[in-house]
Amino acid sequence: MSGQPNFLVICTDQQRSDSLGCAGNRQASTAHIDSIARNGTLFRRHSTPMQICSPSRATMLSGLYPRHHGLVVNGMALPGKVPVVTDTLAAAGYRTHAVGKMHLEPLLAPPEYRMPDSRAFWSLPESDGWNGPHYGYQTLDLLLGESDTAHLAGHYANWLRENHPDSVPLLLPASAPEPPPADLDEIWRSAIPAEHHYNTWITDRAVSFIGQASTASAPFFLFVSYPDPHHPFDPPAEYADRFDPAGMPVPRVSVEERGRQLPYFRELYPEGAGFRELYWSARTDLEGGSMITTDRISDESLGRAIAYTHATIRMIDDQVGRLLETLDRAGLADSTVILFTSDHGELLGDHGLLHKGPPPYRQLTEVACLMKGPGIPVGAVVDAMTSHIDLAPTLLDLAGVQGKGHDFDGTSMTPLLGDGVSALREFDFGEYHPTARTDLYNQTVRTAGWRLTLYPGHPEWGELFDLAEDPAERLNRYGEPGTATVTSELRDVLEKRFPPCPGVDNEWICKW
Repeated sequence: MSGQPNFLVICTDQQRSDSLGCAGNRQASTAHIDSIARNGTLFRRHSTPMQICSPSRATMLSGLYPRHHGLVVNGMALPGKVPVVTDTLAAAGYRTHAVGKMHLEPLLAPPEYRMPDSRAFWSLPESDGWNGPHYGYQTLDLLLGESDTAHLAGHYANWLRENHPDSVPLLLPASAPEPPPADLDEIWRSAIPAEHHYNTWITDRAVSFIGQASTASAPFFLFVSYPDPHHPFDPPAEYADRFDPAGMPVPRVSVEERGRQLPYFRELYPEGAGFRELYWSARTDLEGGSMITTDRISDESLGRAIAYTHATIRMIDDQVGRLLETLDRAGLADSTVILFTSDHGELLGDHGLLHKGPPPYRQLTEVACLMKGPGIPVGAVVDAMTSHIDLAPTLLDLAGVQGKGHDFDGTSMTPLLGDGVSALREFDFGEYHPTARTDLYNQTVRTAGWRLTLYPGHPEWGELFDLAEDPAERLNRYGEPGTATVTSELRDVLEKRFPPCPGVDNEWICKW
């Protein structure tokens, strides 16, 4: 191997930062993931500038805010002209490979777009034998969609259909040992054996790549992307049975908190219809993110959703353990930088809400960021505000590669890994670009002590949280007389440094 470090980037989907044992979660069973923090550095205040899958993933790859890379909603593709860190590393001699979920192009794009991240591509002749290149990755093993649609297209779907055809229907709720509850039809114990599950397949493919790369002279960049714990909440039964739903703490919402929430929270999805039917119908008149209220969801069902989330994360943790063991056996543990993160979080009942959506609560925007490897301090905890815009410049910095052609919005996090630097920025920015309701566009600025969110389409709306007194963001103080000064100061910061930018020059092709 060369003197440059290898990179193993592990990304999960819709996993909040407080779901790990190293973050203090007592229900979590995440020994292997926790070991990355224990043997490396935990960035405690790491966030994404956009709490939706594709925009956040494009930010991780480009180091740009969504307004600058152009992929602002699911259903768009990352423009090919945008410089990405994988292209830069490949040009510098790195072997680049990705396994799992990419989601940099629309899943439902029509066949004429010929996008490998779309289902339609896999019905085209050119899909036969395709495995890259794609956004700087020289080769890929792709999984498309979420758990109950992973069998429809992509490399995993082909593998499952060709090698274990009897397991294809076992991903669906109709094959579950018991039906989903009527009040939340996206909860079930999956009947598929763990050895045929996509999380296992993703790890198998990653292990195979590491084995091949270990004998090569070039350093590698490997992106391993698990589509879980994104809903539906459907871990294999053998994992689901390890967690007791009755033992899960179910979030409570006070009357005061509910009374201070913005009115649109309860206007996004119609009541009464089954959620899976609404979700997979891909209706463009429904706002992206699929945020629903828990008003009609029982404590029993919500407890199951929480328990099954932990079960899915436990399965991912087992897979991370396999990756770490593979690096160790190949003699690569000391020469590989490992980064564990997620694209965004999940409300999971907090604030009386489920899934994700327009309000940038910390449960959505704050994600894990754990790093270990050469040049990474052991057992360190960083409290500075860091962001997904910082990942690309950090990776290039650690690789010793110049980011030619890049004009990053972020900055390298490596100064935080030494002595004397305690902060990268005073203000952390984010914004939400809507799909169905343009009036829900919002901008956010965070400091060490406050979060302000403004809705240009509704000047009367706002969210202001005192993070020192209310870290869970339960009491919206926007409009209180005692907060007028801080509101004015933060509003001025937004206007001068992150003004409204609701539109971009990119095609919205489909819902997602």
